[in-house]
Amino acid sequence: MKNVRILGSCVTRDALEITTDFKLIDYTARTSLASLATKSRKDSKILNNIKSTFQKRMVERDMTKRFWLSLENSQNDIIVIDLIDDRFNLKLFDDNSSHTVSSEYKTASSSQSQNGRIVKSSSDEFKSLWEAGLRRLKGYCDDLKLNKIFVNCVFYQPTGNHSIDFPAKIAEKNEYLRAAYLKLENTFGSEAMIEYPKEIIKADTDHKWGVAPFHFTEETYKFFLTELANRTL
Repeated sequence: MKNVRILGSCVTRDALEITTDFKLIDYTARTSLASLATKSRKDSKILNNIKSTFQKRMVERDMTKRFWLSLENSQNDIIVIDLIDDRFNLKLFDDNSSHTVSSEYKTASSSQSQNGRIVKSSSDEFKSLWEAGLRRLKGYCDDLKLNKIFVNCVFYQPTGNHSIDFPAKIAEKNEYLRAAYLKLENTFGSEAMIEYPKEIIKADTDHKWGVAPFHFTEETYKFFLTELANRTL
């Protein structure tokens, strides 16, 4: 069984739940390379407002940028990146620390008085921070001699639910992803990129987490797992 660390979202985690070939040993979600380019800023008042243990852990990891520490123990592990949680905006503070404005964070911080300003995930400033985070990631990988880096190249898909499907928004998100994947490919090489045939990647209208443009079918997840297995033999 091969150990896997995820910097990403439920997209990759859900795939790993249907296999025994890989063991998930570390999971960093509700964050982005833009967030990881900034300083840590732990806010216990916000964390104490989050009831879910999992959600609290994810928000705390984002606040503290714990992902960087986790890399130090990952020499023989597979690292998978996916960018679906790049959809969240960033709250940037004057000292260059930040928090990702995930759904959990937004709810927990609604009653807290905070400074900081919102950096939209579609903005040039967010993309500039993201590129700085990517450079930092490449530096860590080089220093630690980590070479099992893979990118789960998913794209938003229509669900058939007109209350969820907004073609312009899906197109905007996918344009962002295409540009980001190209930067990841230029950094880690084409062999790191796990790409899907168009007929394979589909939204699942019966997904356990509900209908969303980034909740995919089991066929999609199995394709990813096959590709990951073939590349890590």
